[in-house]
Amino acid sequence: MSQHVETESETFVLRGLSWDQYLAVLDVLGHHRLRHCFADGEMELWRTIYDVTWQEYVAFLEVLGDVSCRHQYANGTLEMMSPRKDHDWMKRFLGRIVEHVSMEFDIDIQCIGSTTITSAVVERGFQPDEAYYIANEPRVRGKDLFEPDVDPPPDLLIEVDVTSSSASRLPSFAAMGVPEVWRLVDHVLEFLRLQPDGHYASHGTTASFPMLTTDDVHESFEKLATQTENRVLRDLVAKLRVKNDQ
Repeated sequence: MSQHVETESETFVLRGLSWDQYLAVLDVLGHHRLRHCFADGEMELWRTIYDVTWQEYVAFLEVLGDVSCRHQYANGTLEMMSPRKDHDWMKRFLGRIVEHVSMEFDIDIQCIGSTTITSAVVERGFQPDEAYYIANEPRVRGKDLFEPDVDPPPDLLIEVDVTSSSASRLPSFAAMGVPEVWRLVDHVLEFLRLQPDGHYASHGTTASFPMLTTDDVHESFEKLATQTENRVLRDLVAKLRVKNDQ
């Protein structure tokens, strides 16, 4: 068993747990020196838990059910994250860009939000900020559940870094074959495309929506200081329509 030192700032709160779910979490992970507190449906525990087996991780997800827990699992480490309002606002605005552009240019998509994506083949799992099927939309059309190692990975992930970095998550995205990631760090957006060598490279345009550039998105974020989201999105779509017709 590896030895790790935790600090009080590295705790995470699972909310909305029933008593039975709390006991089940202890049954699955309790032997990992799981110092914790449970009261009124909230379980405070270490943000990062080490030496978790794949079987324990899958059992943990089954225990949680519909309880929201943004996380990553890779190489035996389970890391849980608590998004803030600014994080959720920015990732949803990026999601609205995807949805408005796809509607304007008649590009079929399926939004799966923060669905947990897992693969037993590579023993990795994560819950993205936002995820979309685009090129592979026909393969998952009408499906209610994600089937690990049967369904393709999402074509596009959105990751917004506010209190934690998504850099450690990129190898998991690559291992599972996610073609494109939009990563926003300190209000700077990168369109990352998966390369043949298994790493991501930054591009000024997105493979999913060739008419859209990072400059277009940055300009939209700047306008939000004085304009409504709907106005900014209408202006963006109008600009892209002109570019697409040229």
